[in-house]
Amino acid sequence: QQQQQQQQQRQQQQQRKQQQQQQQRQQRQSRPSSNSAAKRVQQQRKSISSSKQQQPSPVGKVAPFSNPSRNLANMSKADRKVALMIDDCREQFQPQPFNTNQPVYSDKIIVCVRKRPLSKGELNKDEIDCVTVPDSEGTVVHEAKEKVDLTKYIDNHEFRFDYSFDDSCNNAVVYKYTAAPLVKTIFDRGMATCFAYGQTGSGKTFTMGGVAGSKVEGIYSLACKDVFQLNSQRSDLNLTVSVSFFEIYGGKVFDLLNKQKRLRVLEDGKNKVQVVGLRENAVENMHQVQQLLDVGFRARATGTTSANSASSRSHAVFQIILRTNDRHERLHGKFSLIDLAGNERGADTACADRRTRMEGAEINKSLLALKECIRALGRKGAHTPFRASKLTQVLRDSFINPRARTCMIAMISPGRRSCEHSLNTLRYANRVKELAPGKKRRAEVVETPVDDYDEDDLDTQEEDPLNSSLGVKRDLQQLHMTMRSQGENNKEIDVMFNIHEALAELTEAEEVIIEEHRGALQFEHEMMVEEDKLLSEVEGVDNDVEEYARRLDQILATKIEKLSALKAKLGTFRKQLQNEADRAKEFKGFKIF
Repeated sequence: QQQQQQQQQRQQQQQRKQQQQQQQRQQRQSRPSSNSAAKRVQQQRKSISSSKQQQPSPVGKVAPFSNPSRNLANMSKADRKVALMIDDCREQFQPQPFNTNQPVYSDKIIVCVRKRPLSKGELNKDEIDCVTVPDSEGTVVHEAKEKVDLTKYIDNHEFRFDYSFDDSCNNAVVYKYTAAPLVKTIFDRGMATCFAYGQTGSGKTFTMGGVAGSKVEGIYSLACKDVFQLNSQRSDLNLTVSVSFFEIYGGKVFDLLNKQKRLRVLEDGKNKVQVVGLRENAVENMHQVQQLLDVGFRARATGTTSANSASSRSHAVFQIILRTNDRHERLHGKFSLIDLAGNERGADTACADRRTRMEGAEINKSLLALKECIRALGRKGAHTPFRASKLTQVLRDSFINPRARTCMIAMISPGRRSCEHSLNTLRYANRVKELAPGKKRRAEVVETPVDDYDEDDLDTQEEDPLNSSLGVKRDLQQLHMTMRSQGENNKEIDVMFNIHEALAELTEAEEVIIEEHRGALQFEHEMMVEEDKLLSEVEGVDNDVEEYARRLDQILATKIEKLSALKAKLGTFRKQLQNEADRAKEFKGFKIF
């Protein structure tokens, strides 16, 4: 009996040992696919996110800190590791959904950031969300990096702005805290501007224009609604409402509501910027506004870039204009809403194609000038380098008006593939209005003082004509020195400044040669009429051959002189084209942003 008991114990031990070995083999086989580990991680993440989603967000939809569903098993080993490291970094923050009951600030300059949700295409590709909005002011970008020993780690870049909108905030919430406070400014004889800045695909056009043919309204429509409502309440002012829609492409201005007619930007005798030929359309209701917006959206220029296949190649400017309802039709206020070109186009300055290269250089220059003009708006007595770009020239009144107020909305994409562009966007916005991370935004509402002034006396200190090459060069030099003082790559800045200077000279020369050509065509038409008259006279009965020969010789000499002058200016223009191409070759290998 004892032997039988011992034999049974040995058999039981062998069975247990075999079971343990079989379990170990199964675990080793499941490790390469990481199915079981992924399932366990997903269950843990779901329990964490579900506990956080139990508290409803005041905005609706999903809580801003919850992660979208994703399949870790479909990711590569490196991506899976990065995704889990980013999730671990998120655990360090205390998530707070955007509070729609917080105060609306009315500072002279408001800078905010909006994170869009992952798109369907990004979700299908299991794109990693590398942006966290922990509260209503903070934004964190989790950038994956490698050490020297090839071990991966996450570098958390923290930013703080006046407002940080997570991916659950809709256009109405964004409008409430950005453009809505500026509507009252134009009724107080002020100038208001609202910019949407970021890479293509980050949601700029969606934020500003909404979705055509749907109930999703953008800031354009929401602002017009408030203007109509406030205008009916302020009937004592007796104002009319009109809108204009134009784009700035390659340093040139085109009217989107008038078959993309090219416009000229000049300065009148009172030192005010005038967009000559720009059509202002009077509007009385939202139906008329929407029809004009649809026409403008269809006409706007888009193209392919090194970062996106459908990038906005131009700055779209939609303006709401208030004028007095009398025979003078004086300007009372103006609200400019700008959908800026995709900032990744600035990297195309080194492109071999001249058109794409000039597009990128002009966009880069205008964005740099815009940043410095907004910064000057917050510093009393600072010179505003508005001549440095066509965009800032058009918006000059919005920078020098004592009641001017500005809001910038930095749009970022959450995907890991857009991490570099998102960081560039946030750094740009941070330089516009630097708020130190960690310090809380003041709670009190700051009202902008409104004093009486005479609009005819504005900016009388500007002594140079708007289109003078001296003024343009001076503002470019100021922009150049400002960038060098910020501790950037001086070699890159110097080369970029040379390109901007060549571009400014080329743009001015292009306008001159086009005007000369137009004048030559007009002169040719007048000479043809004169020659036709001369032929009619010489073919008559009482003809004077000597007079005919003298007048024909005079006409031909005048035509030769006119065409020779045009040919000489054309030769100068071609040299400037070659000069711009030579300077652009020096820029290859650098990155703008």
